[in-house]
Amino acid sequence: MEETINLVINSDLDNRVDIKFFRNGLSSERKAISKTGPGEVFRDGDTDMGVQIHGIFQADSIELIFDNERLETHYLFTNEPAGNSLFDFDSYQREGETYTYTIDAKNYNNAKPCDGSCN
Repeated sequence: MEETINLVINSDLDNRVDIKFFRNGLSSERKAISKTGPGEVFRDGDTDMGVQIHGIFQADSIELIFDNERLETHYLFTNEPAGNSLFDFDSYQREGETYTYTIDAKNYNNAKPCDGSCN
């Protein structure tokens, strides 16, 4: 029996939010997450072990970049930031097969200022 999961990442902030995925130290291109947009949607299905978030994202860490000035990093193996990790299904709102993560003030306040511009 195949399980299919849809992950949606959206933003509740007026700030510009970019997301960057890392796998084995290599980064993807930035994607903008817009408050007015439908959110970024990721899908995957797996017949063997169930669906894992890191398998859908193809990442072991994720950066959220706010206004190119602040940075919050999410780590796979430590489920950080605790209680609000993009790698933890408990941080998502579930509706059927769709899990939605909303970037909000908690993420922004947890983000650390970059030295200059966040690259």
